[in-house]
Amino acid sequence: MVTDVSADSVDLRLDDGRLAVITRRNFGLNNEKPSEVLSVGDRAFGAELAREDPKQRVVLSRVWALKRQAWDKLAEKAASGDVVSCRVTSVSKKGIVVDAGVRGFVPASHLELEAVLDMSDYVGQTLELKILEIDPRKEKLVLSRRSLLQRQQRKQRQDFLSSLTPGEVRVGKVQSLAEYGAFVELGGATGLVHLSELSWFRVRRPADVVSVGDEVQVKVLDVKVSKRRIALSMRQVQPDPLLEIETGTVHEGQVTRLVDFGAFVSIEGFEGLVHLSELAEYRVSTPEAVVAPGDSVFVKVLSVDPGRRRLELSIRRAAEYNG
Repeated sequence: MVTDVSADSVDLRLDDGRLAVITRRNFGLNNEKPSEVLSVGDRAFGAELAREDPKQRVVLSRVWALKRQAWDKLAEKAASGDVVSCRVTSVSKKGIVVDAGVRGFVPASHLELEAVLDMSDYVGQTLELKILEIDPRKEKLVLSRRSLLQRQQRKQRQDFLSSLTPGEVRVGKVQSLAEYGAFVELGGATGLVHLSELSWFRVRRPADVVSVGDEVQVKVLDVKVSKRRIALSMRQVQPDPLLEIETGTVHEGQVTRLVDFGAFVSIEGFEGLVHLSELAEYRVSTPEAVVAPGDSVFVKVLSVDPGRRRLELSIRRAAEYNG
């Protein structure tokens, strides 16, 4: 029990009746004045350093006992994976120094998810940290904030994925392009708009439709939470222009390519097939006998299949129509 206290020392009577003293040097981790922490009648603790001082008092160290307590608590938190709250005390070139009851260090690479150029703003802040390495014998304590932020990010992404419903429409921003499609950031996760879902029209390169940074509307097609995958569509938030092409109508188009069984003709941005039997009134053995790529021709729409994205066309029936 404290029997006397000043700015420089604390006098105590131990439970066994012996007198003891704690000097300011051995009192606090931050050189606190004993009189600012304790009062007469308070109970205090310390580790025994020397049997007696010149006044026959047992010399105790409160600093050593506090450090021992702190290391024991930190070891428990390291074993359980619990978070440690630490105040940032200073900054060095390689990271920040924190007070965790003992001195701890957070490397700059473990401070944020992104690189931090100026760490001075962290001084005085209290951060939640996870222990990476602890060695009480060497008084070594290394902590990380980045690992916690990554865990939070994963949790937020998981929650966001779970909130998505196939069929709903969201607004996102094009994050990057690949040969097979565009990646769109939705605010909590990134989804893929496959090349085939960028437009109702045939797309050869994503860059022909969108650019990085574009804000786009997308429809959620599928969500696989366990694999963190989102399938999106840009075309399905727009009316299908193929539905505007009516059976029986005549259009002017251009021959795009020839195959053994007919010719493909582009109309209204879509490619349809003119079968050999629909190229002319007479029997045709090869499409080259009637048309060539690049030719401008009139075709009649025989059928429209939006599901299979197919058009059946006829040149000979368009001639009859014009006839």
